[in-house]
Amino acid sequence: MRRSEKFFIIIPVCFTILVGWFSWSAFRIAPQMAADSLRGQALSIATAIEALTTVEPDPEILSQYSTEGLAYFFVVDRNGIILFHTNPALVGTMWTGPKPDINSKSGIHEERKKLGTGEEIYELQTRIHPTGGNCLLTLALHTYQSDLVIRRTHTAIMVTSLLTFALWLVTVGIMYLLCRDKQRQLKMQRQEELAQLGELGAVIAHEIRNPLAGIKGFVQLIAASGDMDEARLYAKKVVHQSLRMEALVDDLLAYAREDKVERQLTDLTPLIQDCVAMIRMEADTAGVEVVYTPKSAIYAEIDYDRIIQLLLNLLKNGLQSMPNGGVLRVESKRSHYQAIITIGDSGIGIPPENIPHIFKPFWTDKAKGTGLGLALCSKVAHAHGGNLTVMSTVGVGTTFTITLPMEK
Repeated sequence: MRRSEKFFIIIPVCFTILVGWFSWSAFRIAPQMAADSLRGQALSIATAIEALTTVEPDPEILSQYSTEGLAYFFVVDRNGIILFHTNPALVGTMWTGPKPDINSKSGIHEERKKLGTGEEIYELQTRIHPTGGNCLLTLALHTYQSDLVIRRTHTAIMVTSLLTFALWLVTVGIMYLLCRDKQRQLKMQRQEELAQLGELGAVIAHEIRNPLAGIKGFVQLIAASGDMDEARLYAKKVVHQSLRMEALVDDLLAYAREDKVERQLTDLTPLIQDCVAMIRMEADTAGVEVVYTPKSAIYAEIDYDRIIQLLLNLLKNGLQSMPNGGVLRVESKRSHYQAIITIGDSGIGIPPENIPHIFKPFWTDKAKGTGLGLALCSKVAHAHGGNLTVMSTVGVGTTFTITLPMEK
């Protein structure tokens, strides 16, 4: 799974967990908050009413008392007689409910009830102490204001649930688009691979057909020749054509090989010296001066054989670009935890229009060659976490720069 796909899955999962925790907490706490709000309001009203009855429950005084949310209240003495009721017609009558136990130590009694109108109320019973004894105060509060907390909580839970659902819809949509894009890329990659395979087949057919034709012709000449020296000459040409085919197969195998070897910490300075020594005789034969001044140790974790192959390819490429001789300069240095190796020649240079193509496999502007050399070099550099770049001027020369990560 790609990082972008993980990112689009982790976000909604975390958001869903957070919303679930918030919703459960709010759903569990909201009723208790509403009950606490009603109880606090009722106790405040009970305290105010008790303050008005410090002398005695005066109906005239109590009838003037009113506050927001109060549905009704009444005061009952120890005998069950209603001393005061917000409905004046009930004052002086017997309380028809359970006989109040004024002396009970149970304290406050509270419950929710439904009136005949269908409205739900909160009723609280508590003792008050006017002059002359204990009385039972019963008061009822409308619940719609306190229950607003519950309603808002339910609304918030519904909204967040819808947002979570919408987020998952968006996530699924994005994942679908990513999967479709991935399939499209895989399809394009497959088409490119098939195109490259077809190109590879054409290259192999072309590169092998010519040596095979030469080998066939020279073998026929050997068979028809009666001169041993002439036969030896033809045999040498057969060997030369065989070596051409072997080089092609080696390049193809090297390019197709996966870099799954274990790398080792290696000093690049002696490695570069070895590569320079390997091509010095060929350079002397071509009239090319190779200039390299070894520097201090530069360590990097590399596959020794693959880096040797990379350097030799670039060095030989530089030699081939100077048919009339010249100077091949090799330099190495360290910069910001990177090893930088430059190989510059004073050859014919590369036309600007060809530079974007030189690292593509099977592309070449030479009469002979498979076009795998520079592609293989670029692959090796990238396999080591580095890079390979080129700067060239026609008639002046070309410089290849290899960048490899160093040990920190």
